[in-house]
Amino acid sequence: MTTQNTAQSVVFLEALARIVENSPVTYSEDAAKELAESIRSMAEIVTKDARIDPGLLDVTRQYATLDWHNEITAVLLAKEHRASVH
Repeated sequence: MTTQNTAQSVVFLEALARIVENSPVTYSEDAAKELAESIRSMAEIVTKDARIDPGLLDVTRQYATLDWHNEITAVLLAKEHRASVH
């Protein structure tokens, strides 16, 4: 049985892959996609080797998504950003 920490590690790798793929600032678009695929492969290997319960992984993904939305909202509502939002 895996722990929540292992599921969180997989979700972190998945999120990192999305960030890299969508933000090819320091890489070319092709290099960003290649790096993202490599990171996704790491997440798949951890998931397989650790035998992560799919239900635990889904719940962890849902909480991570909620955390990202909360962070984005907090940044947008921060005093220094309010002028640019309206």
